[in-house]
Amino acid sequence: MGRIDDYAWDPKGRRLFAAVGSGGIWRSDDMAASWKDATGNLPTTVTGAVGWTKAKGGTLLALTGEPTFGSSAYTGLGAYWSGNLGKSWKRSKGVPAGALGFAIAVDPKSPKKVYAATQYGLFVSTNAGRSYKNAKLPTGPCAGVTNMSKKPQCALASVVTDVVVVEPGGVNTETKAGTVVATVGWRGGQRTNPDGTVQSPNNGIYRSGNGKPGSFEKLETTGFAAQDAIGRTELGHAVGPEQDHDFLYAIVQDANLLNNGGLLGIDAPEGFSSPLGSTVLNGIYVSDDFGQSWTVMATGTTLAADPTTGSALIGTGTATGYQPGVQGWYNLWVQPDPSRATAAGVPTRMVFGLEELWANDLPQLGQPLDGTTPVHFGVIGKYFGGDSCLLLNVGLPACPTDRDPTDDNSTTHPDQQDGIWILDPKADNGVQLVVGNDGGAYRYRFEEDSDEELDNANWGRGDQNGFQTLLPYWAAMANDGTVWAGLQDNGNMKIDGKTRKQYETYGGDGFFTAVDPFDSNISYEEYTNGDISVTTDGGSSWSGMDPGLTAARFSNPFAMDPTNAQHLVTAGREVVETLLGPSTTSGFTEAADADDSTSTWVKVFDLGTRTAPGDPAASSSATDPDNSMTAITTRGDATYVGFCGQCDTLNKLVDSGPVFKNGLATNVGGDKRPKAGTSNGWHVVKAKGLPNRYITSIAIDPDRSKTIYVTVGGYTRRWMPPGAAGDTNKAIGKGHLFRSTNGGKSFKDITGNLPDSPATAVTVRKNQLLVGTDVGAFASGPNGKKESKPRFARLKGMPPAPVSSIQLKPDNPNLAVLALFGRGVWTYKFKQKVKVPVVNTGDGGSNAPKLDEVVESFDFEDGAQGWTASGFPGRWAQGAPGHGKGTEEDPDGSAWAVSGPIGYTDLADVTLTSPAVDMPKGKGLLQWWMRLDTEGGYDIATLEVSQDGGDSWQLLGSYSGGNPDAPGWSKYTAPIAAGGGEVIVRFHFTADEICSNLGGPICSSTSGWDGVHVDDLVLGTAK
Repeated sequence: MGRIDDYAWDPKGRRLFAAVGSGGIWRSDDMAASWKDATGNLPTTVTGAVGWTKAKGGTLLALTGEPTFGSSAYTGLGAYWSGNLGKSWKRSKGVPAGALGFAIAVDPKSPKKVYAATQYGLFVSTNAGRSYKNAKLPTGPCAGVTNMSKKPQCALASVVTDVVVVEPGGVNTETKAGTVVATVGWRGGQRTNPDGTVQSPNNGIYRSGNGKPGSFEKLETTGFAAQDAIGRTELGHAVGPEQDHDFLYAIVQDANLLNNGGLLGIDAPEGFSSPLGSTVLNGIYVSDDFGQSWTVMATGTTLAADPTTGSALIGTGTATGYQPGVQGWYNLWVQPDPSRATAAGVPTRMVFGLEELWANDLPQLGQPLDGTTPVHFGVIGKYFGGDSCLLLNVGLPACPTDRDPTDDNSTTHPDQQDGIWILDPKADNGVQLVVGNDGGAYRYRFEEDSDEELDNANWGRGDQNGFQTLLPYWAAMANDGTVWAGLQDNGNMKIDGKTRKQYETYGGDGFFTAVDPFDSNISYEEYTNGDISVTTDGGSSWSGMDPGLTAARFSNPFAMDPTNAQHLVTAGREVVETLLGPSTTSGFTEAADADDSTSTWVKVFDLGTRTAPGDPAASSSATDPDNSMTAITTRGDATYVGFCGQCDTLNKLVDSGPVFKNGLATNVGGDKRPKAGTSNGWHVVKAKGLPNRYITSIAIDPDRSKTIYVTVGGYTRRWMPPGAAGDTNKAIGKGHLFRSTNGGKSFKDITGNLPDSPATAVTVRKNQLLVGTDVGAFASGPNGKKESKPRFARLKGMPPAPVSSIQLKPDNPNLAVLALFGRGVWTYKFKQKVKVPVVNTGDGGSNAPKLDEVVESFDFEDGAQGWTASGFPGRWAQGAPGHGKGTEEDPDGSAWAVSGPIGYTDLADVTLTSPAVDMPKGKGLLQWWMRLDTEGGYDIATLEVSQDGGDSWQLLGSYSGGNPDAPGWSKYTAPIAAGGGEVIVRFHFTADEICSNLGGPICSSTSGWDGVHVDDLVLGTAK
């Protein structure tokens, strides 16, 4: 389940709506117990805010663009409205595309009046969201600017992070209903760019009595955060009928703390040194006059230093620099409980979210939250549950720092994005609390809490039923259909290819992944900063193989060679390879020092620094950072690496001039012939014609290693337009997909009719190109890779979600597996088929493994000999003819075959399985004779082996078309890595829906094909 950024409530229909990050709009009719997709025909699933107004019979509102400020935040396509609960949507006029979306607020007094808070300003609608006008907050020279291609310097100057409207009624309320307060809260505040310009000179509180464009004024507030400290700010206001609606609360991230620190690996300026990782929370504030004056309730430093809050980030977190509020730039929110107030209407209970959930302490309940008395806050949804205590797994029966040390140690998922209090007359206590975080939705079980107060123990296991909104960075499929994927903040996942059940196999952040096509139990996962681990038992246990890279990305790609599952490559500044697969150990060894005893990764190239690419002697500095890999691919001996030197135009430290600088390195076309695992041929190529933008993916043409396809996006952060924050890049260029036929020396734009959106992935399918973008997946025509201007069409049936990866099933190019960031893992079956590549793992040639000792043999002359046939339609049958001498056939002999109009049928799916054979541990070998005549690439016989009684099968080879000695017989061999014990082998034959034994006028053979015959099998040990 992905992160939830916003909620909205329809009180009459009792409907709860959620904006799920990159996953679209969702609806619950049973208070979060289950969810239905309400994304409808929205052109993007990237949604940052959702709203509901009763106007015009009920209107659902959506604001696209995700509001996290992180590098994985995608920009939106404006605002939309729906009159049928999300079945269909229409674009609202007036809200620009290309921005992040933060909040929607509806005026309860005038339900047609709607406010939309975006990265490019505040927008107001007077017709229930059908159209909007720019409110033109007085932020300075950038007020009202929305065209960032003309004025990119304004991209951060009017970032509106929240907006609220005074509700009618209440107790002692003096502020006029309909009064609006909005916050301009760019996280970096008044940070100065290298060219002397200020990113956001006027962060702060803005207020209007009626919300009309041009009517807002920036409040000169007293008691609030200092002007230069105001960063991201979010609001919560009193709305209960027994509350004073003058009360407004604010949670403020500190721009100065962020600008002078950040979080190492995520948002620290490149080349920056400590202090890093301390809290960036400025504080919690309260106003009793709706924003005109303020009182501080708690500071970030106070919360971070208080050992009595019950925070899981106290202690170890404090010592390691991961304190409460450290991610305040990324996620924070605050809301008072609308059901509780003093007789004067002052709220008495409040919840706010950071990495954890917080509330005012139990002993203080009933006291006014107006700033007149000290308030102590504690954690009610800690960062970790289970056996974790203070970020450590120490096995204590209870964690002494918990607010409730004897509870069941449950909690919510961390990283709190939003929360909503719902006045519910059907609830015993009259109120519900639903929160959203990077793990999804959680409703507090007041009905299970005896004192109806807030603690860690009553959140349940989350409320994700119906959601299909996971955030995979990569997905890879093995030949048996098993899929492995890395998930944002939700670990590494395995999907059973048959049942589609999903299993978390590794915790924390999960990014890139790979799986051995022939053995799905062997898989690789990546944690932060290139820390790779491997499993050989399907995820039950893992071994570390962290190469220890310099300048690795927080989400750092690695790649497996599609021709050799033992060959993997990755890079930071160092480009490293291994040919040892799961036997690889942590660290790396210089290629010149590596030998046959080396078990670590091997460093084959140094990407150097920004000003000295490819120079291993170059020393990095604050203004000349290390080059860092952004995309990597390998096939056989060929490897290509995309990189950038100053990847981050926001957190740059260069003094002047162009900031961003990309590059491309390869071992193809160098001074030596490339050889995997060595430094042969490595060099930096000119990449003429490739725009100076972020290289997101590279694909090598299987037919020619000098032909590659490259996709480019914008910059590291999609919401930072070129030219923003002092960037002076003059080589931005146009286009998103490029081709080189000379090893990367020069490129041509082949974007064709792809949407003008960052491209993120490219894969070659025969002569077709598959491309992932921020707005969905596309495929070219069948000869797209050969065309100068290929035409692309959207893959039908796929949601318009950002695409993280597109991979083909290794043994079937007619099936693709896609990672959709916000919509999980999908497969796509191509109607127009291409031939399946035949992987003849063994053959009978001179280079084939040799048989040493025979363990068991089968000639089928006296019957089935324990072999069994199963499946339908089609069938395996035993009988004449059989294999004779050499390649000759014996018409009186006996063999097993799928043949004839009854055996070799359309849609055949049949297996031939051996009895169990007790094999010694070590190198085993299967040898047999086969006569093969099938529709090549479409009707396929596979050879599989099981060493666990048939519970799982490993693919040894795929065979289709004709055998080498046709019309005679050919000898085949396949090695088996025997673990010692019983081994079962089987042949599995499948045919597509047309053109089987009988052939026909639409087939490549009008007379049809004979089928598959196998005979004279021997299992033994290999020499």
